[in-house]
Amino acid sequence: MTIKTDHGSFEIRDITFAQRRDLHRVEIRVAGNSGEINPESFYELLEFVREMAFGDDEKIFEKLDDNEIDTVLLAAYNKYREGVSKKK
Repeated sequence: MTIKTDHGSFEIRDITFAQRRDLHRVEIRVAGNSGEINPESFYELLEFVREMAFGDDEKIFEKLDDNEIDTVLLAAYNKYREGVSKKK
């Protein structure tokens, strides 16, 4: 599956049912009981997406700074969520 960002187009792995459930578990930690975004948990969510979506991340992201990488990871996350929304 391909995502397009201001930083280029990237191929990401398809998400399995088990991964989708794991992603949901990580999402719940981001908002917590208060409903406010926990920045540390949000970063963990992006790292979870990075590990799930990409193979050789060092090569893929070598020309991007950390903020640009976060933007790409957020696009990957949104692409995965788009697929989940269609299932509801």
